[in-house]
Amino acid sequence: MELAEIIPKSGEVRTLYCDDCGHSMDLTFPDFTDYVSGVQIQISNLPHLDCPACSSRYLTDNGTFAIVELHRQAVAKGSDLVRVNRKKRQADYKFTDVPFLVDADDYYYIPGLYRSFDPGFLTPLFFNKTVLSKFDTLPGYEVRFASQSYGTINMSEDYIPFGINRHGKVIMWLGDVSKLPESEQFYLRSENVPSDHAIGSEFYDGQISCIFTDPPIEAIAIKGRSALAKAFEVEFSAKLFHLDDELVDTIARLTPPVIDTEKERKHAFDSLNRIFVESLDNAGLEKLARTLGLKLTSSGSLKRLQAILESKDTSGLVATALSPFYVTYDLRIAYSHLTSASRRQELLDTAADRLGLAKDARLDALYSAILSQMIASMEKLKNLLQ
Repeated sequence: MELAEIIPKSGEVRTLYCDDCGHSMDLTFPDFTDYVSGVQIQISNLPHLDCPACSSRYLTDNGTFAIVELHRQAVAKGSDLVRVNRKKRQADYKFTDVPFLVDADDYYYIPGLYRSFDPGFLTPLFFNKTVLSKFDTLPGYEVRFASQSYGTINMSEDYIPFGINRHGKVIMWLGDVSKLPESEQFYLRSENVPSDHAIGSEFYDGQISCIFTDPPIEAIAIKGRSALAKAFEVEFSAKLFHLDDELVDTIARLTPPVIDTEKERKHAFDSLNRIFVESLDNAGLEKLARTLGLKLTSSGSLKRLQAILESKDTSGLVATALSPFYVTYDLRIAYSHLTSASRRQELLDTAADRLGLAKDARLDALYSAILSQMIASMEKLKNLLQ
């Protein structure tokens, strides 16, 4: 390897995205051993960027600079061998007295995080996904998803953005977390885990790379769900959905089905039902309905929600808008193991008809129709509440 091969061209900086496939990469720490322009350089634990999609590997900018400097020193000393045992960077900044698990290597080696001003603010903190459900139950806090892997923890006068990485870990910035009251920082600390150095997510794309592509239909639906929940809470001073750890996983992993199989159908409809129907706060809806003086004819969450919304509008809009939610529930039942063949076919035929599809519609058509109609319905219901 020649020194010129690893020195970036003027103006070029290493990004988090793989040159070969465009996928976001993870920070890794393999050993570096190579002959560089006549000097054998050995560095243990040198930060690299590895692509989990295509297995490509790249030097970080700071890693490149380290190699160049070691080569310069070796030439100056007339040596043809350099051995270095690299030690991890220590955090030379402090934002809080709460002992969060931080890895300064993330801040200094992951592209886009280092700033000459406000150093350390963008140090990523990693948490168990349970941290979101915990905050969702705290008075004065609410968790809102803008997409499957990007959202905010909202407070009365501020908010903290968060992301969810490909391992299901929740990511926040140290600087943002330090703005919380110390008691709540300790609350976060209880769910804080060591960095897995995988920061690629819509959170990173939006916060660091300013990449805003046309969102997929799943992201639009998740955002619509959050908007409806907010309008519902403003109108009724009650939460529409509850959040648990399994739901966080389901939201983060919601992707369009690839193949049309029995297993994929069960997974797709179970996921959609869990996010948009099963997560309705049934106990809270019952309490709200009683407070409003409504007579309930069913213990189901959708029926209770329908009764509450129809207290605002009796034109038939509510029943029509909730149709794709009922369809989602029916499709989930159709593919459960306890459903008879005749009952399944009845549910499938009715669902296809209500979605405006042929009875033999493929999974991708069913999935797309449900989400499209849900998005339109949630917008109508949000407007009704506002």
